[in-house]
Amino acid sequence: MKQLGIGILLVLVLAGAGVSMVQVTSETYAVLTVAVHDVYGNPLDNVRVSVSYQYPRPEDASIPDQFTVQGTASFTLKAYRTYYVTVVKAGFSPHSELVELEEDTTFAVVMEYQQPLPELHVTRFTIQPDDVGPGEQFELLLVIENEGTGDALNVTIFFASTEFFSPIQPSSSAYFNRVDVGRAVSVNQRYAVSGEAPSGVYDLELTISYQDPSITSHTTQETVSISIRRKLLLKLLNISYPRELDQGQTFTFSVDVANGGRFAVNGIYLEVMSDMDWEYTSYYIGSLEAGDFDTFESDVTSSVPGEHYFTMKMGFVDDFNRQRYQETSFTITVLEVVKERLNLPEEKGLWDRFIEFLKAFLGLR
Repeated sequence: MKQLGIGILLVLVLAGAGVSMVQVTSETYAVLTVAVHDVYGNPLDNVRVSVSYQYPRPEDASIPDQFTVQGTASFTLKAYRTYYVTVVKAGFSPHSELVELEEDTTFAVVMEYQQPLPELHVTRFTIQPDDVGPGEQFELLLVIENEGTGDALNVTIFFASTEFFSPIQPSSSAYFNRVDVGRAVSVNQRYAVSGEAPSGVYDLELTISYQDPSITSHTTQETVSISIRRKLLLKLLNISYPRELDQGQTFTFSVDVANGGRFAVNGIYLEVMSDMDWEYTSYYIGSLEAGDFDTFESDVTSSVPGEHYFTMKMGFVDDFNRQRYQETSFTITVLEVVKERLNLPEEKGLWDRFIEFLKAFLGLR
């Protein structure tokens, strides 16, 4: 206890004498983002980015390399330090530079090609029509661009056939004499889809073959995706209801829901939207196999005369588990019922009854 008291007293004396106290603080960090582009300003992916300390310390941990995604790689590093940043990618000259990191910083790197080489890729494509089914045809529009540093010569695009897809027009290939640096060409190709193709998303493969200015051959494999959806065919048949009826009269509405396609349809239901009084306004069918049907019936009453419109909404689920709808509208006329008045004899007054009595007494009636 005596030694403890002496220690406390010494601290108080030093503080009172103006002796500064050492305060330990935690290290601060900052984010270094490395953005990598080519000479045309296009972001480069899969570039190896290495970061190391210019003046390493024994307590410093190693910094793992990263590969750029969408042209960037980010590192959380100790602030107020200087780092070596090195970027490397095949076909490009390596780049290294010192960066003094004090706060969150984005460091831009422009990589130069080692030699002029063409590089052809599909940059965009469209498919018409958007909704394609088995047994139908569609047109594929491709845009192919030269993203390299040299002109491409003798360019040929080959369209491959698959189990369910066949290129038909204009042929199974397209040819261009050259595609210069930074230029693009358009290609139209028509395909036929097999009638046996199940619903799904498919990859169409194509090969781009070309030469660089030194007549060295290059090949690029590309794929584009297309969705095929089987067309489900539901029909309303044997629709039965009167086109006219009297006010307040009840009638029976009846309809058959038939699967007229080649595939089963699931999740089928009916819903009636009407201002009349229906016994049932909805009906769940479930599944119908190809060629099968189900019947919906309901008693209907309307006490309001005039034209009435009602809609039958039929819903079902397609092969991609998406809800689909079909709507059919109907019209019915409700005739007003007019009640006839009864012709009752009017009640006679006292004088009229006296005159009739005299006529009867005198035999004048």
